Amino acid sequence: MLMNGTIVAQIEVVRWKMIESGIRFGLSSPTTIQLSKELDALINIHQRNDSKKTTHSKIIQ
Repeated sequence: MLMNGTIVAQIEVVRWKMIESGIRFGLSSPTTIQLSKELDALINIHQRNDSKKTTHSKIIQ
């Protein structure tokens, strides 16, 4: 499992790559779309990890 900080760093890197790709190649280019999908996947992982931490914290309290 990836550490939360690592996920956030990866999200930022992919986000900037996607922005640059969108500017350079257009928003509907295959490269931009692929980066968008990669970003979505990373965000989903991050949200699941946060959800697990929140649920775990509530159980402990």
